[in-house]
Amino acid sequence: MKNSLFWRMFSAFLAALVVTILVLSFTMVALLRAERQEALEAEVRVQARDLAQLMEVRDVTSYWLFDPSAASSAAVNRKIEEIQETYDAGVWLVNTGGYAVILNDGQVSEETLRDERVIEQIKRVLSGEEIRQQGLAGAQVVTIGVPWRSVNAAVMGAVLLNVSVDSLAVDYSDLIRYSLLAGVLALTLGAALSLFIARRQTRPVRQINEAVQAFAHGDFGRRVEIRGADEVAQLGESFNSMAEEIGRLDQSRRSFVANVSHELRSPMTCIQGYVQGMLDGTIREDEREKYLGTVLSETQRLTKLVSELLDLSRFESGRIPLDKTRFDIDELILGIMFKYERRIEDKGIDVEISFKEQPCYVLADSARITQVITNLVDNAVKFAAEKGQIIIWTHVVDNLCYVTVKNDGAGIPAEDLPFVFERFYKVDKAHTSGGGTGLGLAIAKRIVEQHGQTISVTSSGGLTSFVFTLEKADSD
Repeated sequence: MKNSLFWRMFSAFLAALVVTILVLSFTMVALLRAERQEALEAEVRVQARDLAQLMEVRDVTSYWLFDPSAASSAAVNRKIEEIQETYDAGVWLVNTGGYAVILNDGQVSEETLRDERVIEQIKRVLSGEEIRQQGLAGAQVVTIGVPWRSVNAAVMGAVLLNVSVDSLAVDYSDLIRYSLLAGVLALTLGAALSLFIARRQTRPVRQINEAVQAFAHGDFGRRVEIRGADEVAQLGESFNSMAEEIGRLDQSRRSFVANVSHELRSPMTCIQGYVQGMLDGTIREDEREKYLGTVLSETQRLTKLVSELLDLSRFESGRIPLDKTRFDIDELILGIMFKYERRIEDKGIDVEISFKEQPCYVLADSARITQVITNLVDNAVKFAAEKGQIIIWTHVVDNLCYVTVKNDGAGIPAEDLPFVFERFYKVDKAHTSGGGTGLGLAIAKRIVEQHGQTISVTSSGGLTSFVFTLEKADSD
């Protein structure tokens, strides 16, 4: 698959490698060419210095600067011929009087220099400098000049070598050949490394993709094993965490569907049986009122279940706006407790309510908070031990009001505590006496979170405590 992540990554690595090698190759060829040209010019300068050193032993006091027929000029002649043959260079020998012998192609001539630019540069050499100028003997000619001195180090004249630019030009062919060879070797090695890196980097993504496809087919047990501490490894860990969460939610969903099915089937079967009995005369007419009461109770259970399901759906979708008002949370709690007075007396529960002397005003949606407290109190009464205890108290810290509902009893197992607020979750092991679908706490959590607050639960030593916060309002 040419459009796969592996091929795209490999192609990107390879393209970056090719561009890098080309840039480095051109840069290296240019630098090597410049270095070779500098070395060649330095070599010509050395030849000029050698010739100047040979000129030091000559007697230059005569009018004639250079006599090629003299025996003492043999060494100079050989040097000049060597320079001309090797570098195709013209040689100027200039004395301090301004006379020059110009030797080109083996011909010797003498003339007085008249070109102002040439005279200016020769003066620089006669003053003891070494020069490198282009254009003195022609547009494409480089002139390198050095002084020659007498035995007592006095400047007696100048040696100037005129070399064409073409003679100093460096041949690119060998540089390109070596650069091309090095580039091919580097590209081969880089391609192999790119292939290895691309495979290594995309392997975790392939594993995650395979796991996702397995998830799409309902296999929630697939996990990925990715080593390391980079972003891909973190993605693998996040995926495994997500898989655990999805698997657990799926299990909770299955359990919830089973629970809801049971909750729906039981009252519906009961209702159907009683209604059928009344219709076919199995139930006597004097007993119908009793059974109609049972039917009413079962329909109320169904109504409550459907209502909780709808509430949870609306809270999770955010379709229920909050109507925040200022009210006394203590007064609201007392009103709810009065509704449970009969059930509390039937179980012989001791209720301890602790409020401050002054009212505790909060800013919240009173109807929704009533739903939260009702759920917590209902659970506390339902799961409290016979002749047990319920403690309800409020206190203020900074700008928050804390509401605590605590009861004794069997408690909630530690392994179930992290999940009691989740939808579809039901702690059957501990809460078997009261039935229910496990939606109440999930709804309570959504309501509190919609207020921008928190709710938590702790359970240890036979005591279960729910605590949630509300925004404190001014008491004025």
